[in-house]
Amino acid sequence: MASSKQTKGFLLGAIAGGIIGSVTALLFAPKAGKELRHDISEGARRVQEQTVRAAGQVSDTTVRIAKQIGNQATELADTAKAAAGAAVSSVRERRAELAGAAHEVTDEAADEVTDSFEEAAEEVFEDAKELQTIN
Repeated sequence: MASSKQTKGFLLGAIAGGIIGSVTALLFAPKAGKELRHDISEGARRVQEQTVRAAGQVSDTTVRIAKQIGNQATELADTAKAAAGAAVSSVRERRAELAGAAHEVTDEAADEVTDSFEEAAEEVFEDAKELQTIN
């Protein structure tokens, strides 16, 4: 930003200095009025051409930089979009894995509870048999 302002300031100073120097040289030159007016108009025409040329170069440079920034922004947006998509996919896969693991744990726990109930029922049945035999 500062570099652009410095360049712009330098360019304007150079143009202003050129105009002032040209006009001063023409005014102090020992020439006739008609010749002097012609030289002044010729100098002004040259300064105008140089100004137009410099403005065109600045415009071209600005357009080129704007295109580069636009392209980089597009690339960055595409990269961010791809990263977000990958993160979403990763979360979905992990959620599916966790759901499967939870289902397996639930099945194992149900099997353990069933086994425990069966063992407890067998023990109660055995105890009941013993009590019947005793009575």
